[in-house]
Amino acid sequence: MTTAASGARPDKLGVLGGMGPLATVDFLRKLIALTPAAADDQHIPVIVTSEPQIPPRPAARLDPANPSPLPALLARRDFLVGAGARAIAMPCNTAHFWYDEVTAGLAIPFLHIVDAVIAVLAKRGLGGATVGLIGTRATLEGRLYEAPLTEKGFRCLLPAETVNVELVFPGIKLVKQNKPAEAGRLFRQAAESLLDKGAAVVVLACTEVPVGLSDADPWVAAHCLDPNEALARACVDWAMAARKQAGLA
Repeated sequence: MTTAASGARPDKLGVLGGMGPLATVDFLRKLIALTPAAADDQHIPVIVTSEPQIPPRPAARLDPANPSPLPALLARRDFLVGAGARAIAMPCNTAHFWYDEVTAGLAIPFLHIVDAVIAVLAKRGLGGATVGLIGTRATLEGRLYEAPLTEKGFRCLLPAETVNVELVFPGIKLVKQNKPAEAGRLFRQAAESLLDKGAAVVVLACTEVPVGLSDADPWVAAHCLDPNEALARACVDWAMAARKQAGLA
């Protein structure tokens, strides 16, 4: 049986991050907050690789002439596996366009952020609801969320082009410039535009967006769904199940 002293814990999570750095920190904060722990040693052991130099995912998705992030993603994946990770999470939505390539031949679970969001929508009783989406142009145009949500019976609403150009995309840039408060004001307006069009909930489908829209804000909690938090919940569920299976629960 695997023991805590062995160093090879079955609940050791690898985080493939740095896309961007604040989104990675935001994910870790939510992972810790969601873990049912009363002491330090009850938290989930985590190995984090945060490499902001991974080539930009939206640019690569929109134009194949741009550098692909795949080699760096594979290198970071292998680092996590080599360091003893028993599952991997990647707190970046657009990077999931390379999910199939990154998980090819992988012997451990790699939790998918869109699957985590769909699970939360189901738990909230929102099956078949109209879902608003805020994200990078690559995420929206590539239907990263829209395709699986539509397949599950949801209806998707995307922002008007003016909303993206004037609010969403500038807000994402502001987060990367470490200006989350300024970004949050823009994201709030973008989310409100989707709610006004009939969205039952707005999925913040870029991990930079929840950095600007604080989950401590009751309005955000009532009207938005944070994929970073959904992914963190999925990781906690995985870790608790791994502990139980190994007799560590």
